[in-house]
Amino acid sequence: MNTFALAKRTGAATPDVAGFFDPRTFSVQYVVSDPATRRCAIIDPVLDFDEKAGATATHHADELLAYIDKEGLTVEWILDTHPHADHFSAAYYLKEKTGVPTAIGQQVTQVQSLWKDIYHWPEMPTDGRQWDTLFAEGDTFQIGELSGRVMFSPGHTLASITYVIGDAAFVHDTLFQPDFGTARADFPGGDAKALWHSIQQILTLPEANGKRYLKVPLDALAGAAWD
Repeated sequence: MNTFALAKRTGAATPDVAGFFDPRTFSVQYVVSDPATRRCAIIDPVLDFDEKAGATATHHADELLAYIDKEGLTVEWILDTHPHADHFSAAYYLKEKTGVPTAIGQQVTQVQSLWKDIYHWPEMPTDGRQWDTLFAEGDTFQIGELSGRVMFSPGHTLASITYVIGDAAFVHDTLFQPDFGTARADFPGGDAKALWHSIQQILTLPEANGKRYLKVPLDALAGAAWD
């Protein structure tokens, strides 16, 4: 897994951001920290999965924990931006290791209802109980002295949200690097029109929130913050 620093403190509202790129799923995981208090959040952690063996592992999640320990950080949140189709979430494993709450957007219950029917899984809970907190549009939270808020940004999935933390916005799969474009909207519950409106909302964030940390191609790792 490749690790790269996307931002270091340049002002009171600027988090330190480290990205961890998994080339197997082409996913970026983030550790977002407040330089003043050394408190942090983990965003979109990956649980390793071997399809041929039907086995899971925690190598990527353990690398996040090793980084957090090396940097002397304290985890306050484990945040998912949406239910992922390209990888499992390591949120539950990291909660067991850290004891901190997990969170996702409250519309995850709609996605779960779709999955329950698609996968013929009548016993599947569809109330979002797999996470501790279900965020709604406009909800706020703290990471040390940094303020975070939630933007509902559907289109890729019914449940996609953006985390605006300090002067950075974590836009999940809504926007990629310019040469990659936008997310797909053909999953169950996806909607290209909703995705368009979500992108317009993200692009209206004030200039101070102009850093958008995205999934990136391998050759863009050195410049993954797109201003």
